[in-house]
Amino acid sequence: MRALLASLFIALPLAAAAQNPICAPTGEIVAAAVEARKAGQPAPETIETISAGLGEAGAAYKPAVEPLVGWVYELPEADLDKDVAGSWVTQCEAQ
Repeated sequence: MRALLASLFIALPLAAAAQNPICAPTGEIVAAAVEARKAGQPAPETIETISAGLGEAGAAYKPAVEPLVGWVYELPEADLDKDVAGSWVTQCEAQ
């Protein structure tokens, strides 16, 4: 019984960490969108660039690119100096 409880206490944090596998990849999309916006790139071009850069491994995240880029481009410009991607990941993992 103790072994079972011990294994549960070990497995629970691992399960929680694996709960939101989309957070890091979408955080990378947000980071790329922030950098593109700071560089003056228009949103449609940013969507195309990020989508093209996802490759096969990131193809599952392609539908998220447009809304995430749209969200980044709606942020006040002053917010771009903050850790937008880090905040995104933190909030995503809190879900």
